[in-house]
Amino acid sequence: MKTNSLIILLIIAAFSLLINVGSYGVVESSDARYAEIGRAMYLSGDYLHPNLMEVHHYHKPPFTYQITALGYRIFGINAFGARFFLQIAVLIQIILVYYLSLELFNKQKTALWAALIYFSFPLVLISSRNLTTDAFLNTFALLSMFAWVKYRKSGKYSFLYLFTISWALGFLTKGPVIFIVPLFFVIGYNRMEKAKNKFSVHHVLAWLAFFVIGFSWVIYLVMHNPEFMDYFLGKQTVDRFANKSAFHRTEPFWYFWAFAPLVGLPWLLLLPFMIKNQKDAFQKRSILMVLAISLLIPLIFFSISSSKRILYILPLYSLFALLIAQLLEKASDKRAAIYTNFNLGWAVLLLAAFVVAPFVETGMNISKALALVAGIMLVLIIRIYKKQQLEHKTKAVYIAFAAAVFLVIGSSKVMSDNELKVNSSKPVTDFLLKEQLNNRTILIYNTRKPSIAFGLNKAVVSLFDGDYDLNRETQFEEDLNWKKYLINMQDKHETDYLKELLKKPTVFLVYKHQLPENRKWITAYYQNRKQMGKWVIYY
Repeated sequence: MKTNSLIILLIIAAFSLLINVGSYGVVESSDARYAEIGRAMYLSGDYLHPNLMEVHHYHKPPFTYQITALGYRIFGINAFGARFFLQIAVLIQIILVYYLSLELFNKQKTALWAALIYFSFPLVLISSRNLTTDAFLNTFALLSMFAWVKYRKSGKYSFLYLFTISWALGFLTKGPVIFIVPLFFVIGYNRMEKAKNKFSVHHVLAWLAFFVIGFSWVIYLVMHNPEFMDYFLGKQTVDRFANKSAFHRTEPFWYFWAFAPLVGLPWLLLLPFMIKNQKDAFQKRSILMVLAISLLIPLIFFSISSSKRILYILPLYSLFALLIAQLLEKASDKRAAIYTNFNLGWAVLLLAAFVVAPFVETGMNISKALALVAGIMLVLIIRIYKKQQLEHKTKAVYIAFAAAVFLVIGSSKVMSDNELKVNSSKPVTDFLLKEQLNNRTILIYNTRKPSIAFGLNKAVVSLFDGDYDLNRETQFEEDLNWKKYLINMQDKHETDYLKELLKKPTVFLVYKHQLPENRKWITAYYQNRKQMGKWVIYY
C-alpha cells in the first residue's frame, strides 16, 4: 500500500517539477554559468575541458556540465534541457530518502513521511530550479549512505561497490565535499551495526574503483600539466575553505544557522521543539543520535568555511527529513496536533500571500490566475486539515507537501512572468533574435553575463573595466584566442582593438550601472538605444 503511495508521490512531484521548469530563461549567476559551460561542452564535443565564455573553467569537476550537455542532446539548447536532469536528481533523492528511512526505521509509513517531508523543504525545490553541482552531489551523497547501510546490514559486496562508486561520482561532481556529510553518518552508523565481513580483496577492489573513477579527471589533467595539482589542492580546495578573500565571499559564521531554518520551512522551525519534547530518544547508540551528529558536525564545518552558499548544506536536508519523520512518528497526538496547526499556519500565510499579491504593489507581476490557483489550493489544504479520518501526524505532512507543490509551480510561474527582475536575460536575447541582431558581435560592458551567450547560442565579447567577475583565470590557456572575447579597456592596445571592432555592426549591452563619462564615446557608434529593465541595448 505504501509503495503505491510512493508512486503517487513521485507522479505528483514529477508533474510539479517538470511542468514549467523551462518556462523562463537561465538566471544569473550560477544557473546561467553552468548552463553556458554545458552548452560550450556540447557544441565543442570536448567533455574534459570545461569552457566558460571562451576561457577554460576548471573550478569544478566535469560531471554537472557533462550531464547538462546530455540534456541539450535530448531536448536542445534551452532552459528545459539545462535543468531537466536536476528534476531527475530530485526524484531519485525522494526514492532514496524513502528507502533509507525504510532501512533505518523499518516502517513504511515513516518512510513515506520522510519522502514527503523532504520534498516539502524549500531548499530542495530551490535546488531543482538552480543549475549547480549541489543537486547532483546530494544524490550521490544519499546513494552512498543508502548503499553503506545496506552493505553493513546484509554484508553483500555489491553494496560496498555501490558505496565507493557513489563517492567516486560525487568526487567527479564537486570534489572532496562529497565526503563531508556521508563520512560522519558512516562513522556513527558503524557504531550501531557491526560489520558482517572481514577485510578482503573486495575492499581493495571497491576502493580501487573509487580512486580510478573519482580521480580520473584530475589525473588526466595533471598528466598534461602538473600545475593542475597545486591549483586543485590549493586554490580550489584549501582556499575555498580557509581563505575568505580568495573568492570574495565574506558571509559570517552564523550564515547557515540563520538561513537554514528559512529554507527548511515549516519543519526546521518545529525541529527544536520536537527534539526537546523527545530528548530521551537520543540514546548514545541510537540512530537518532547518529542523525543528530551527522547534521551538527558538518553544519559547524560549513559554518567555519570561508565559502558559503545556501545550497552547500543541501545534503543535510535528507537527514533532517529522516530525523523529523521519526520524531513525528514517536510524537503524542497532542504534540502532533500542534505540529499540524503550525504547518497549517505556514501554508495559509504562503497561499494567502499569492492570493492578495495581484491586488497590492509588490514590484512583481503576479497573475490573477495564479492567485486563483492559490485560493483553490488553500481550500484543499483546509479540507485536509478538517478530514476526520486522517491522524494529525499525516495531516501535518500532507499540508506541508501540498504547500510545497504549489510553491514550486507558483514560483516558477512568477519567475517566467518577471524574467528581467529575477536576473534572467531571456527578454533581452529574445529581442536581439527578433530584430535579427544576433549575427552581430555582441559587446557587454564590465560584467560577465553567460546568460546572454546561452540565449543567443554564440560567443560574446566582455569588456573588462575593473569588475572582479571578469578577472578570469587564463594560466591554462594554450593560445591567446581568449583575448578576442575579453577586452581590457584599461589597456590602450586592447582599447584600440575594440575601436576596430566598433567600425563593424555590433550590439553594445550595458547592465545595471550607468556608463561612466569616460566610456560614453562608445555609444557614438550606435543609432538606436533600448531600455529593458536593468539593461540598455545600443545597436
